[in-house]
Amino acid sequence: MRKKNSTLEFGRERNEFLLRSFRESIAAQSKISIDNAFRQATEKPAPRFWVSEVRAANVIGKMLAGDDPTADMVPEKRDMYREMFARFMAMREENPDASIARLCFEVVNDEAPRSYMSWHRARVLIYQEINRQKKERRENGRKNL
Repeated sequence: MRKKNSTLEFGRERNEFLLRSFRESIAAQSKISIDNAFRQATEKPAPRFWVSEVRAANVIGKMLAGDDPTADMVPEKRDMYREMFARFMAMREENPDASIARLCFEVVNDEAPRSYMSWHRARVLIYQEINRQKKERRENGRKNL
């Protein structure tokens, strides 16, 4: 669980990806459905898994030990960690001498089949990114005066 006010090192990248995917989904629709665009944005392949390497190593390490930390997670996160674990095990067979941290780094930074979040969560992040970009444009406009 993240601490309040902590930031993700990939948060901006994730939000920009979701916003770009959302806009592409709207552009591709003949009859625009905002909710459908949010859903499609979460289903597009993502450039990476939206989790830190440290958190992934922690969860995968517990899974290696036989524990199932995903049991109480929301379905999207559970699916994400199980997909990552499967990839981790495949990589581990190919590279048995590699460290858990190294393999987790490779897995997390590999392309993900989707964003593994609910469309409701994506909606919140997309609107936050839109507002951040508006604020940034306003601030840049003031500097140019």
